[in-house]
Amino acid sequence: MKQLYYQMLRIRRAEEAIARRYAEQQMRCPTHLCIGEEAIAVGVCAHLTNQDKVFSNHRGHGHYLAKGGDLPRLLAELYGFAEGCCGGRGGSMHLTDLAAGFIASTPIVGGTVPLAAGYAWAEQMKKSGAAQGCASVVVIFFGDGCFEEGVMHETMNFAVLKQLPLLFICENNQYSVMTPLAERQPKRDIYKIAAAHGLHAISGDGNRVDEVYSLAQAAVNNARNGLGPQFLELHTHRWPEHCGPNEDDDLGYRSPGELAEWKLRCPLLQTRQTLLEAQLSDDAELTQMETRLAEEIEQAFTWALQGTRPTVDSMRQHLYA
Repeated sequence: MKQLYYQMLRIRRAEEAIARRYAEQQMRCPTHLCIGEEAIAVGVCAHLTNQDKVFSNHRGHGHYLAKGGDLPRLLAELYGFAEGCCGGRGGSMHLTDLAAGFIASTPIVGGTVPLAAGYAWAEQMKKSGAAQGCASVVVIFFGDGCFEEGVMHETMNFAVLKQLPLLFICENNQYSVMTPLAERQPKRDIYKIAAAHGLHAISGDGNRVDEVYSLAQAAVNNARNGLGPQFLELHTHRWPEHCGPNEDDDLGYRSPGELAEWKLRCPLLQTRQTLLEAQLSDDAELTQMETRLAEEIEQAFTWALQGTRPTVDSMRQHLYA
């Protein structure tokens, strides 16, 4: 629990630092923060090895860090420096780090979903079929808005047909930009639609890292042992605006008091209380965590800001055609 708390706290403090520095206008890319949603990335990635692969979406900083991504290189990427994880070419929404097993994130809603299935299919074929079990698992993170894309359902159908070692993680944060779920989808449970496609599907509280950890453990084991694709619908809520560093509760698209209610269910707050009540930690140790993370994040920014711009001569690198 302490390790899970520490990883969530690391993501939260890194995202808050990005938000504070974004106004300096040195990060020239749009950025989508995951503050409030940290438990999902941490609880799922806790069960992944370096051989397992992750695909993400436009809100991918937390997934990247939870999978073992490099914080200084993430920050350098936000600043557009050549030392970034994508050489300064991608920015916030196009993260790739093969060393961490983080294959791709893109801003196109649903864009990485079929890519994840393709990667899982390749992994399956390397093992000569799911019946023998698969050494590695592929995870795709996406939001509830992605569930309205046709490619989402096509991919689920294909994943079940081929019994792919693929784990679908739906981060249901109730909103697509500013439009609530009730105005976009009929009254139904998303995970039950996934189950109708033939996936083993479960719903859970995405703000309780212990629950996410438990559900993900079973799902990852099932996928790893050749039992086909798995689907987790995890309920959570993003605190900042859809795109950008600020809060936007004053815009009125949320119900009055809705954000405040979700903040009471903060994944860090709940886990901290558990640690203290169960005497697994104390205020002194938790304060030391804060101090250690503050130093790490400050050093990461210092390193990132010493980066260099990509040169024109490098423009033709990494092109497929």
